[in-house]
Amino acid sequence: MQLRKCLKQLFIVFITLFCYSGFSQMNYQQKYQLVQSYLLQREYEKALPILQEVYEIAPEYWFEYYYEALLQTKRYADAEKLLNKQLKKYPNRSDYYVYWGHLYDVQENNKKAEEYFQKAIRKLPKDPNVVVLTAKQFQKYQKIEYALKVYEKGMELTNYPFYYERAEIYQQTNDYKSLINLYLDLLYSNPGEIGNVQNQLQTLLAYNPDDTTQILQPILKQELIKRIQKYPDNVVYVELLIHLLVQQGEYEQAFFQVKAYDKRSQDDGLKLFQFCQICSKNQQYKIAEKCYEEVMKKGKLHPFYESARLENLMNKYHFIVTSYSVSTQELVDLKNKMYQYIQENKNSSIIYPLVLGLSDIEARYIQNFDRADSLLRYYIDQIQIKPEIKAQFKLKLVDVYVLQNKLWEAILLCMQVEKDFKYEELGQEAQFKRAKISFYSGEFKLAKSQADILKGATSKLIANDALELSMIISDALNKDSSGAALMYYAKAELLLFQNKLDEAVAMLDSINQKFTNHSLEDDIFFQKAKIYEQKQDWSGTEQMYLNILNYYSQEMYADDAAYKLAQLYQYKLNDKTKAMEYYLKILSDYPGSYYVPEARKMYRLLRGENVN
Repeated sequence: MQLRKCLKQLFIVFITLFCYSGFSQMNYQQKYQLVQSYLLQREYEKALPILQEVYEIAPEYWFEYYYEALLQTKRYADAEKLLNKQLKKYPNRSDYYVYWGHLYDVQENNKKAEEYFQKAIRKLPKDPNVVVLTAKQFQKYQKIEYALKVYEKGMELTNYPFYYERAEIYQQTNDYKSLINLYLDLLYSNPGEIGNVQNQLQTLLAYNPDDTTQILQPILKQELIKRIQKYPDNVVYVELLIHLLVQQGEYEQAFFQVKAYDKRSQDDGLKLFQFCQICSKNQQYKIAEKCYEEVMKKGKLHPFYESARLENLMNKYHFIVTSYSVSTQELVDLKNKMYQYIQENKNSSIIYPLVLGLSDIEARYIQNFDRADSLLRYYIDQIQIKPEIKAQFKLKLVDVYVLQNKLWEAILLCMQVEKDFKYEELGQEAQFKRAKISFYSGEFKLAKSQADILKGATSKLIANDALELSMIISDALNKDSSGAALMYYAKAELLLFQNKLDEAVAMLDSINQKFTNHSLEDDIFFQKAKIYEQKQDWSGTEQMYLNILNYYSQEMYADDAAYKLAQLYQYKLNDKTKAMEYYLKILSDYPGSYYVPEARKMYRLLRGENVN
């Protein structure tokens, strides 16, 4: 492939030069194509006459091809004459002495080969480009020690460090410790290169045919810690260590390093605040909370104080909705802090996500439905609030009504949003909520017709959920037109939505006890997985998803189960290898899945790649 590319580039120069010399373009174009064909087929005897001719016109471009053809045909004396001729034309090209040494090397004349290899180093000019050419020529012939000596001499002559060029050699020879220390030396002399160094290391860790990750990561971590101890005021090493720890999922250790970085750096808490957001996004809610508190300790006048305060409240909310064992006191404390923040910023739009979260806590976790209703109604009735925001409050109120079994009131609100946003995603969300309510109510044909309309929704998530709902109903009614088993399943889903987890499990278990002929087993596995997940029963969650993949690998929930397993291993069980396995399974086994873009992104992140 490289030969094809080089010959293609040479073609333009070749044609231009020959046109300039007065020859026919077509004639030389034909010659170029012919010599190209010979070289690709390794027919060097046939290529030589043409190469001799074109070399005289463009020696710098055709030298290497001509030299290689002479070596392949064992015309060593002619190759030596060619090198003499080339050096007269380009006396400062020390890399030509490497070719000369190689010429003797292939003839097993080690003494002469050594003489010319040494001469290549002695003849190095004060030109970084020629230094690189010479070193790369040594690399090509697997003379790695000579290549390193070239760079050592080149640094003396030019004062240029050749960091990345030397790194290439250390990578080629699997000398990981030297490679890592070279990058760390680069950061010491030029901290602004941290982005490039991170990319280089991530690429190295990502391309892992020999499982070098297990070698590289510990070495990198050890060498970074040594550097931090040796140069405590050099924050760039701390920054790189934080990056590495986050990539490895070691958030607790990363938090301590971020605090240390914050004390030494002059970024006014930016890195600390960004780390808070990274932890929260990656479901490390407890560490994120500690981190946000560190930001807030800086005082109310600090530029990130208010943002940290707001985001910390949302972080605590996300922790609660993903946890099963949350004390009443924790709920009350968070609720009071949310109300306080909303009251202090009641005229600001930044509180709207907080209002939605607070209403969820009031209704779903404290069962104070009237309070949730009045809170949402207050904002729905506000004239100055944009219609899109009001619609979000209405859809949250729909959930509050469903929690209370006020299904008719919920449907009426859905219809309002559908009417106001008929062709927009908010309208589609409202329509899907209405389909689910019909399903909960046992109106299966109506629910299916509503879901079928949404299969072409602009939101892939809504379209995917609508397709699932339609298929559940179709499969169940095909097995049992009375829908008796499906009615139990619909009630279990409603109980799950209402956070009545034990009752939901009992209802799901009763389906297998009461009905021997139904199609809902994979659906039951999937719903039980959700329940176990809310209870933080990770082994139960894992088993339910594995049941789906083991027994229903080609059915509706298979890609969902693979994705959920990957998330479970990544965020809850801290098994990076297993997480990567199931992200990869989505890419290989379910290429049409809704989860493919996110699975590809997460797989690359876990491999250590830099993903924007």
